[in-house]
Amino acid sequence: MGEISFLKLPEETHHCTSHREGDWIVWRCPQCDRYERRLNGRTGEMKINRGGSEAQHTGMSTAVQNMEALTRIQHLN
Repeated sequence: MGEISFLKLPEETHHCTSHREGDWIVWRCPQCDRYERRLNGRTGEMKINRGGSEAQHTGMSTAVQNMEALTRIQHLN
Protein backbone atom coordinates (compact mmCIF):
# COMPACT_ATOMS: atom_id res chain seq x y z
CA MET A 1 0.00 0.00 0.00
CA GLY A 2 1.36 3.45 -0.95
CA GLU A 3 2.22 6.20 1.48
CA ILE A 4 -0.43 8.86 2.04
CA SER A 5 0.67 12.43 2.69
CA PHE A 6 -1.37 15.49 3.48
CA LEU A 7 -0.56 19.12 2.81
CA LYS A 8 -0.13 21.06 6.02
CA LEU A 9 -2.60 23.93 6.11
CA PRO A 10 -1.41 27.22 7.60
CA GLU A 11 -2.29 27.54 11.28
CA GLU A 12 -3.10 31.23 10.91
CA THR A 13 -6.46 32.24 9.43
CA HIS A 14 -7.16 35.82 8.37
CA HIS A 15 -10.72 37.12 7.97
CA CYS A 16 -11.16 39.23 4.85
CA THR A 17 -13.59 42.04 4.19
CA SER A 18 -15.43 42.42 0.90
CA HIS A 19 -17.01 44.93 -1.41
CA ARG A 20 -18.42 44.95 -4.93
CA GLU A 21 -16.86 46.52 -8.01
CA GLY A 22 -19.34 46.06 -10.86
CA ASP A 23 -19.65 42.31 -11.54
CA TRP A 24 -16.74 41.58 -9.16
CA ILE A 25 -16.87 40.71 -5.47
CA VAL A 26 -13.49 41.76 -4.02
CA TRP A 27 -12.07 40.39 -0.76
CA ARG A 28 -9.11 42.09 0.91
CA CYS A 29 -7.23 41.16 4.05
CA PRO A 30 -6.85 43.87 6.71
CA GLN A 31 -3.65 42.11 7.88
CA CYS A 32 -1.95 41.45 4.53
CA ASP A 33 -1.38 44.60 2.47
CA ARG A 34 -1.33 42.90 -0.94
CA TYR A 35 -3.76 39.97 -0.49
CA GLU A 36 -6.80 40.23 -2.76
CA ARG A 37 -9.30 37.69 -4.07
CA ARG A 38 -11.84 38.55 -6.79
CA LEU A 39 -14.86 36.61 -8.02
CA ASN A 40 -16.82 37.66 -11.07
CA GLY A 41 -20.45 36.92 -10.14
CA ARG A 42 -21.50 36.88 -13.79
CA THR A 43 -18.80 34.62 -15.28
CA GLY A 44 -17.53 32.72 -12.22
CA GLU A 45 -13.94 33.76 -12.96
CA MET A 46 -11.73 33.83 -9.83
CA LYS A 47 -8.47 35.79 -9.44
CA ILE A 48 -6.21 35.62 -6.38
CA ASN A 49 -3.17 37.72 -5.52
CA ARG A 50 -1.64 36.25 -2.36
CA GLY A 51 0.88 39.07 -2.07
CA GLY A 52 3.40 36.72 -0.48
CA SER A 53 1.03 35.77 2.37
CA GLU A 54 1.22 32.22 3.74
CA ALA A 55 -1.93 32.59 5.89
CA GLN A 56 -5.21 30.92 5.10
CA HIS A 57 -7.85 33.50 4.18
CA THR A 58 -11.59 33.33 4.63
CA GLY A 59 -14.43 35.73 4.00
CA MET A 60 -18.02 36.03 2.87
CA SER A 61 -19.69 38.84 1.02
CA THR A 62 -22.01 40.25 3.67
CA ALA A 63 -21.94 43.47 5.69
CA VAL A 64 -22.27 41.49 8.95
CA GLN A 65 -19.24 39.30 8.17
CA ASN A 66 -17.19 42.36 7.22
CA MET A 67 -17.91 43.98 10.60
CA GLU A 68 -17.00 40.74 12.41
CA ALA A 69 -13.65 40.61 10.59
CA LEU A 70 -12.85 44.24 11.34
CA THR A 71 -13.75 43.73 15.01
CA ARG A 72 -11.41 40.70 15.24
CA ILE A 73 -8.55 42.69 13.70
CA GLN A 74 -9.08 45.62 16.10
CA HIS A 75 -8.81 43.26 19.08
CA LEU A 76 -5.44 42.02 17.81
CA ASN A 77 -3.94 45.53 17.86
